[in-house]
Amino acid sequence: MFLGGIDEAGRGSVVGPLVIAGISFNSKNINALKNMAITDSKKTLPWKRKEIFEEILKLCESIFICKINCSTIDKFVKLNGLNKLESKFMTIVADNLVANKIIVDSCDVNPFRFQQEIKKNLINKNISIYSYHKADLDNIIVSCASIIAKVTRDNEIAKIKETLGKDIGSGYPSDPKTKTFIKNEIEIDDSKKYIRFSWKPVKQIINKNLQTTLFC
Repeated sequence: MFLGGIDEAGRGSVVGPLVIAGISFNSKNINALKNMAITDSKKTLPWKRKEIFEEILKLCESIFICKINCSTIDKFVKLNGLNKLESKFMTIVADNLVANKIIVDSCDVNPFRFQQEIKKNLINKNISIYSYHKADLDNIIVSCASIIAKVTRDNEIAKIKETLGKDIGSGYPSDPKTKTFIKNEIEIDDSKKYIRFSWKPVKQIINKNLQTTLFC
């Protein structure tokens, strides 16, 4: 029996990609995972996430990761389709895992609806799909997927910083460094491709910049 889990990182970010990661294990390795005290990536320190990341890669049967860029995210958000975007790419991830059973962390308020959305688009109809809220906290395999997604996104943010030569912060709207980056770089071609223009905090910064320009 091969068991899989899927989770995302970066859904609420305004800068950088949304990462959806899936991972599967032979059921014989579950006890080894339990001995590693793995939990949701948000409850795990960055250095510990990287350490766990390397360890679970040694144990896993398969892994598949999708990195979704900002322009793609904006297209779906403008159609009020962020959940549809996640179900679309979670389906892709599920079809590329070696697994008999996969649990996904539901972003939809209705987990059953989210589960059905993935199931109806699966190519491999032999995979059993289950969807729950807080699966990243309650299921150890989804916790592993959460770690994979978060470490991958952290690495992508580091690459963006290196490419631009600028501190973009964490990419989340509450981060002052991220706010400053968006305010200063919103019109710069090399930088704007990493910004989610459909997000409300970005629109607010654009409006403030416009007001400043009009009254200067």
